[in-house]
Amino acid sequence: MSESPDQVSRLQAVVPGIRPLSVSAPFGNYIRPSGCTATLGTFTVEDRPGRVWRILKTVRYYPRARAWINKIGLRNPGIGWVEKKVATGKLDLSDKLVSIHGFNDGEWFDLIERLSAMKPMGMELNMSCPNVGHIDWPEDLFTRAVATGVPVIVKLPPVNYEAMAQMAYDQGVRVFHCCNTLPVPAGGMSGYPLKPVALQCIRAIRDLPWGQDVAIIGGGGIRSAAELDEYQAAGADAYAIGTIVMSPILLVSHARVVPIRERADALVAG
Repeated sequence: MSESPDQVSRLQAVVPGIRPLSVSAPFGNYIRPSGCTATLGTFTVEDRPGRVWRILKTVRYYPRARAWINKIGLRNPGIGWVEKKVATGKLDLSDKLVSIHGFNDGEWFDLIERLSAMKPMGMELNMSCPNVGHIDWPEDLFTRAVATGVPVIVKLPPVNYEAMAQMAYDQGVRVFHCCNTLPVPAGGMSGYPLKPVALQCIRAIRDLPWGQDVAIIGGGGIRSAAELDEYQAAGADAYAIGTIVMSPILLVSHARVVPIRERADALVAG
């Protein structure tokens, strides 16, 4: 499908300033290429220590499948860390998305309230980390998130997302991120095997009766500029990269991201 002006504008209308290419959490915490939107997080109410140890212990690359598998489990310093950084002027969220995840109803509502007070560019509700999780959510979660006035993005799971997407839409959400890592026995799988699943998720959302009324950020297994065309054809309005930036090289040079960013800009510009 070709990108129309309406398709281009519907994401910007909900999330002003968002760039055509974003860096998904947790990678946006560390890698912030010029011209891209970083997604920080995922943050929880309490800190979840042990990130480096969990990375060393669980992150594995499987070259035959071109897949990464991890069982990090949302290790992060907690939303209080973000509040301190913002309060001291060390972190500006006005040009960044922030991902959050609650383990119970009270935590979801606490996170929404605290994050909205910091006025990020957008609030991403991470609904489906396969390594931890609150597989249920408050019935009015999306209503309360939208009511904050901060743009809301719902990051969908790669499977069994239909009821969640419908509830989110009914409660006012107009941006979806397709999609999270694929649950497998060893943890969450990302990389090339996720791409066909993410593309199907995008197509399925577009085929819903309200599918043309929402904006979709598509991501999963993107390793080259050419692959963005597949996401555009499926119906994505913007694009997200993740495991391609899982390299120490990116801490020094963002060169490998440049052609992907340039292609994303070109696709969205029409």
